[in-house]
Amino acid sequence: MLDFKNLLVTCHTDFVGKNSTFVAIKGFKTDGFDFIEDAIKKGAKEIVFDQSRDISKISSKYPSIKFLPVENTRKSLALIASERLGNPHKKLKLIGVTGTKGKTTTTFLIEHLLQKIGFKTALLGSIKNKILHSEVQSPLTTLNADMLHAFFHECVTNNVDYVVMEVSSHALSLDRIYGVEFDIACFTNLAPEHMDFYKDLNDYFEAKSILFNQIKQNGHAIINTDDTFGEKLAIMLNTKKNKFSVNTYGQKKQNFSNFHQFTILQNSLAGLKVSIDHKELLSPQLFGEFNAYNMLMATLVGFTINKNLQLNIFEDFKGVPGRLQKHILKNGAFAFVDYAHNPSSFEAVLKALRPLSKHLIVLFGCGGDRDRTKRPMMGQITAKYADEVIITNDNPRTEDPQNIISEILPGIEGLIKLTIEPDRKKAIEITASKSNKNTVIALLGKGHENYQILGTKKIHFDDFEEISKF
Repeated sequence: MLDFKNLLVTCHTDFVGKNSTFVAIKGFKTDGFDFIEDAIKKGAKEIVFDQSRDISKISSKYPSIKFLPVENTRKSLALIASERLGNPHKKLKLIGVTGTKGKTTTTFLIEHLLQKIGFKTALLGSIKNKILHSEVQSPLTTLNADMLHAFFHECVTNNVDYVVMEVSSHALSLDRIYGVEFDIACFTNLAPEHMDFYKDLNDYFEAKSILFNQIKQNGHAIINTDDTFGEKLAIMLNTKKNKFSVNTYGQKKQNFSNFHQFTILQNSLAGLKVSIDHKELLSPQLFGEFNAYNMLMATLVGFTINKNLQLNIFEDFKGVPGRLQKHILKNGAFAFVDYAHNPSSFEAVLKALRPLSKHLIVLFGCGGDRDRTKRPMMGQITAKYADEVIITNDNPRTEDPQNIISEILPGIEGLIKLTIEPDRKKAIEITASKSNKNTVIALLGKGHENYQILGTKKIHFDDFEEISKF
């Protein structure tokens, strides 16, 4: 199975092998130009570099090495990596899901659906990467273009039919999927996120919209138009002459062609039942309004592929690790571990959990070295829904944990019963001790992660593992 050593084309010296092409990209922390000689010593025979840089001192030392100046190194990485492997993405059917919330659950649902129909699948996402039923370990959370095309090549080797992938705004802004065309592109929703990277929400939206310029002829766009930015995207696409169809859906009636209206019939711990186009769908493992949107998006993907899709297709869906992952404590309390880590996802998860109990305890923290503006907002949203709150560490990274906590407090202090315990393990113990058979616990922020980043050190830590002790 695939590993990422000795890539034919790469932007990282760790993956340079004999006769590799090394693309020197200037990153946010390091400059690939400074590692050109390291790449040559590791076996690189071709160097791709920004044409504005002076390469003369290096090129004069290595006359046998080919030096190729380019206008855009990130785009060149994507194009050259693809070309050297025979453009494997063109031999696959690709489904991309973008948006702020719901990408992971939606891709898992689509993968489940495709496998039930009988297709061979691969999955690329924030929780795991898979080819068929084997996980592919990656040294990076988000694949750069060099790794992405190596992944596609392995998919072709394994006769994969469909690749289902989360498409992040960073992947779009940094040209990681440049030149790749999708059979189906999906837009879940948009809310403030990565505001330390984008200048404002419209800038963030523009990044997400790039995906919809990369849909194949006769492909499909699927958009949630109950979301304000989804509606904006649908209007934008419908005013153009597109080579693909635009499919929209939501609970609110819209006048778009190919619009599908749905109704939630059941939303409880017993599962989620929805009606769309006078047909009913059920998933016993899902609940929450936001999951209705995820399930409907996956269903519409299914209908574009097979109009005779069986409506019981999600009845054996097992859920997603770290996405409202349920554990019943020995005292009868229900605990849910979820990756919610921004204001909009907090709102969605807590809104879903609030009706389930008269005693809701929420444990959370905020990540260090990340967008600070969302911290008091997350505290405020928690205070709106919870009966008790435990504030603890998330991944503080190199930031002072006490500073992070102090920036959460203005949104919550004085509004609700509050406990502060920076040690996340102890905080979970405290949370469990406060619960009873009528309690619902929400452990938010880390979800599927099995680590915690303290300073520059990564240690093993798993919320679900910890709460399962009780």
